[in-house]
Amino acid sequence: TVGRGNMFNQSFPFVVERILKGPLRELLGVELVVRNAAIGGIPSFPYGWCLPNFLGDDADLISWDYGMNEGNGAAGLEAYVRHGMTMPKGPMVMMLDTKKPRRDLLEKYARLGSLADPFAVGRADVVDKALLAKPEEERPEGLTKWDEWGTPKGSPGQGAWHPKWREHELIGWMIAAHLLGAVEEASKIMRDEPDWKTKYAHPDGVAVPPRERVTLPDPAVSLPDDPASVPSLLHGVPRREGGGWHMNHVSCRTSFLPVVQEGLNLKSITVSGVTDDGDAMASKDDSAYQASWVMDVGKMERNTKRKVEKAGGMGYIDMKLALYGVPESGTLSLWLPYEGPPHDHSHDDDLEADHWFDSLVVCEVNEKRGDDECKMESDLRFVVGGVESGNVTKITSTASYLKKDVCVNVEIPKEAKVTRRKDSIKPEDTAEGHDNGEGLAVDITVIGKAVTRSGGACSISHVVWEQH
Repeated sequence: TVGRGNMFNQSFPFVVERILKGPLRELLGVELVVRNAAIGGIPSFPYGWCLPNFLGDDADLISWDYGMNEGNGAAGLEAYVRHGMTMPKGPMVMMLDTKKPRRDLLEKYARLGSLADPFAVGRADVVDKALLAKPEEERPEGLTKWDEWGTPKGSPGQGAWHPKWREHELIGWMIAAHLLGAVEEASKIMRDEPDWKTKYAHPDGVAVPPRERVTLPDPAVSLPDDPASVPSLLHGVPRREGGGWHMNHVSCRTSFLPVVQEGLNLKSITVSGVTDDGDAMASKDDSAYQASWVMDVGKMERNTKRKVEKAGGMGYIDMKLALYGVPESGTLSLWLPYEGPPHDHSHDDDLEADHWFDSLVVCEVNEKRGDDECKMESDLRFVVGGVESGNVTKITSTASYLKKDVCVNVEIPKEAKVTRRKDSIKPEDTAEGHDNGEGLAVDITVIGKAVTRSGGACSISHVVWEQH
């Protein structure tokens, strides 16, 4: 989806934009906005916990390419769909993949009425190979130059697994053709039915239901109820009354780019213990790592981005930034604001964290660095709400890249307490605009003595917390 090997603006989301922008404006008076927030070489989770961060809360259609990093199962897709369903506009879902288990899952959700018009799109496999066997001058226009990239030969990303620019054009046209049918139908309704707004549109003033109130169907894929599966963070929980499921409020902060606004990045929950020189591409000295955690990129990411820069940048906006630390880096202090629904917290002890927070997940950069790299479940100490967590478990049900699980479930201790951010730091260090309501302090320290920068420092790229 990023468009690797081609220019960023040649990727299929922007092909769709170029085709639909005019008809939507002229026929419906709608200004189309397309955000290609794809990040190269990542699984659908932890991204799926952070959809508002990357895609925005105003998305009408969301998508994911399941053909690259997701195997053949439907578990990741179902979780992605369920989180998408809780977004304010209940967006349509488009899947770039045609594997049967995932197509069957989308079809089931459509039959249940849970998803409106989800659709799956194939890639070059839909092309008649006999047409590609013809001489160039005899092919249909859309299949000419089929084996050419959109950038000069030898540019970064020109691997056999990435689609070339003509294939991006094909994908974009297939998506646009599907959506144009709806645009034409809407145009006819607006032309022929003067009362169409009253008949079809939500009346003014109808509030979008909070994500916690969106009813979800029973999950199609079963997950064991254990710390390695985090079923409530993936599927939600059964409703206490009325049947169906719902999703507790899930918050995310990430250092990956692009995010739609600054308040959704990892920096917004950082209290202390970090150095950020603002130049991700600059090589960092060991002395920086010995002074604090460092906002940095991994060796492979930096080398790849430098190759892209030499090729003119190619327009890409994604970057796998993360906080990196070694034992000498000291403690990274975070404060996670409570962002769940307002409700009565008049318990015997209203400061107990488990009255507010249900689960905490921390994820590292999805990069393979060898056997000596940091192991989050054993090389990091997590102090949550003032109490050390005694149970840090690798999540194995999702968030895996090249057979490497990249997230841990950090148990919130029973004795953990919520605090206010202003009580967690010096008053003069409190950034203007930060929420000073209740929240959860999280301190992270590298305790694995064998962890080194050369062997693979510990990294943190996503922090996800569930609240009720």
